[in-house]
Amino acid sequence: MLWRRLYVRLAIATGLLFVVVGGALIWISTQTSELYSLETTQRINRDIALHAAEDMPLMADGQVNEVALKELAHHVMFINPIVEVYLLDTEGRVLSHALPYGTVLRDRVDMLPLKSFLRDDAKLPIYGDDPRSHHDRKTFSVSPIEDKAGTTVAYLYTVLQGKTYDGIRQSLHESYNLRVGTITIAAALGAALLGGLFVFFLLTRRLHRLSVAVTQYRKGNYRGRLDLPSPGREKDELDELSSAVLAMSERIDRQFDAQQEIDRNRRELIANVSHDLRTPVSSVQGFLETVLVKDLPAQEQREYLETAHKQCTRLNELIGELFELSTLESGSVEPQWERFPVMELVQDTVHDHELAAQEQGISLRAESTAKAIEVYADIAMIHRVLDNLINNAIRHTRRGGEISIQVTDDDGRVRVEVMDTGEGIAAKDIPHIFERFYRPDTETQASGYGLGLAIVKRIIDLHKSQIAVRSEKNNGTEFSFWLPQPA
Repeated sequence: MLWRRLYVRLAIATGLLFVVVGGALIWISTQTSELYSLETTQRINRDIALHAAEDMPLMADGQVNEVALKELAHHVMFINPIVEVYLLDTEGRVLSHALPYGTVLRDRVDMLPLKSFLRDDAKLPIYGDDPRSHHDRKTFSVSPIEDKAGTTVAYLYTVLQGKTYDGIRQSLHESYNLRVGTITIAAALGAALLGGLFVFFLLTRRLHRLSVAVTQYRKGNYRGRLDLPSPGREKDELDELSSAVLAMSERIDRQFDAQQEIDRNRRELIANVSHDLRTPVSSVQGFLETVLVKDLPAQEQREYLETAHKQCTRLNELIGELFELSTLESGSVEPQWERFPVMELVQDTVHDHELAAQEQGISLRAESTAKAIEVYADIAMIHRVLDNLINNAIRHTRRGGEISIQVTDDDGRVRVEVMDTGEGIAAKDIPHIFERFYRPDTETQASGYGLGLAIVKRIIDLHKSQIAVRSEKNNGTEFSFWLPQPA
């Protein structure tokens, strides 16, 4: 839903924040302006009561001079209509005033604010009781009235925010300038809000695109690179998140493809193993049933049993190669690194195959540019590589052919080549020869299960090296791989 979007939530939260902050700002500005105005008024009129008391004798023989008080109030209110004049005794009781009868509701004023006002270090504004209200407190000015002996006998108390001030203040609530100021502040806040929402939109649109892309990816609508926002000139946290999500999706795709490949290989493996196991098992079963059912001469029985034994041997070899390849591909096997003279290993392997080569009428030899070339590798694994390559060459080389193994120093590495003059490999088969159970169409009916070269490839991969093939049909084949030399 729309309200669930981060931008919408940010917009709503920001709008509410601006309303609250804007209202608080207007209220604080109004209160601050009023306080500033009151402080200014009180400072300007601080000595008004003092000057008024000096001009006219308000007390005579301990009695209030009502005529003088009314004349003083008249002059003061004429000059400043918002001022109201009261005469208080030393206890704060209202002795007299010049206001209409019945408008003064208090007969006593708290003296504590008045005494604070008379101190030189007083912090304005200070509020005193308003005699015309039971609850209101307003700014004021006060001055002591002394007799001839210098004793304070009364106080002249002037309220600076009289009823006239309240009426003017109430009318100012509808003031044009006040409305303009309020509208200006509201407009500024509105503009700031729009600017903030635009900035939020710019900041969240990339996040929204990222969210949409991840959602589509989760639903399976993406295969390949996600449509993510391009990083800026200087990468921020969102760019790093996008890069991480992209890397994660690519890794998931690779793992998904690898899993599909594993499943495909597993099905092919099961099919190929079933096929290759069925042939020798059926053969063994057939020969044994023949021996058991028929009354054969001893010599013929022996031939059948020998054939069954060969099929069992072939089955054992297949199972062994399957186990070896599975172990290599499981990742649980690592090369046991050691340094050794590679030419000695090549000669030992050649010696192991000399008898089989002679029986096929094939010349088998090993050559090296230097007898003492050493490599750093797993000697047992490299022996297995040489054994498989030589055995493969013998199976696919006609009588009278040649097989040679060459070892050369190749710029800090050792290059090992196994070459034969056999029937060669068709160009279409070369990319697939290292796949397990892959057997190209050949003219010779050579035995094999298509696992030997797969084992070779895996061992070379474990040595962080490569194996290359060069072959032409009826012009022989060359396998070459590289091994590191000791540091």
